[in-house]
Amino acid sequence: MSDSCKQQWFAKSFEEDYLRRYAHRTDAAARAELPFVLKQLKVARGARILDLCCGAGRHSRAFAAAGLRVVGVDLSADLLRAASAKAAGRKRIIYARADMRRLPLQPEQFDGGVNLFTSFGYFSTDMQNEQALHEAARVLKSGARFVMDFMNAPHVIKHLVAVSERDVDGECLTERRWYDKKTKRLIKTATGCACGEPVERFESVRAFTPAELTAMFGRAGLKVLGKYGSLSGEKYTVARSLRCVIVGEKK
Repeated sequence: MSDSCKQQWFAKSFEEDYLRRYAHRTDAAARAELPFVLKQLKVARGARILDLCCGAGRHSRAFAAAGLRVVGVDLSADLLRAASAKAAGRKRIIYARADMRRLPLQPEQFDGGVNLFTSFGYFSTDMQNEQALHEAARVLKSGARFVMDFMNAPHVIKHLVAVSERDVDGECLTERRWYDKKTKRLIKTATGCACGEPVERFESVRAFTPAELTAMFGRAGLKVLGKYGSLSGEKYTVARSLRCVIVGEKK
């Protein structure tokens, strides 16, 4: 795979087989995470929510079922197609295909926003990644809150599993992971088969530390109100938390 392709890996890695590789990310799990997220967003029924990098829409559906109006944005046509199929008849959800660095949305129209399951840090430069956060802040109303669910990079890097295998619908998938100290990126490859066809996927995420994310939130005009170790509201600790959930409020 060429360097240019690796820089744009996110344009190919979220195709239909992604749903099979991450089938354990279910609607039931999204519903279980909803009470904590809603508590942090502090929104009333009927509020308008941005689900940034919504994927196949499991959290969008949970928000809609709770009485919120949702706009789900993602770059993957395959995942949005799956999201739209599952949202048939749900009037509270609108899906849009867009690059998170350039949202086709008017400013200050959302009462809250989320970016969940480490759907951040994909781009090749810190400036591009930060631009995505600025875009999210731009479309929020003053005083609206934004919840980002990111990996806890220090813990993940320290406990990184270099190679693992798992069964995906009866087919073996081999995953390899490493941390590139020069680029500060966590990299993962997945090779194997899907539906009898060879699969090779590449992922590369900038491993932002909690301190880096906090500074980035501030530059985007989002005041950090708190950090948590999970979407169930666990206390955040650098040494033990798997996740770093940051809650910010637009100034």
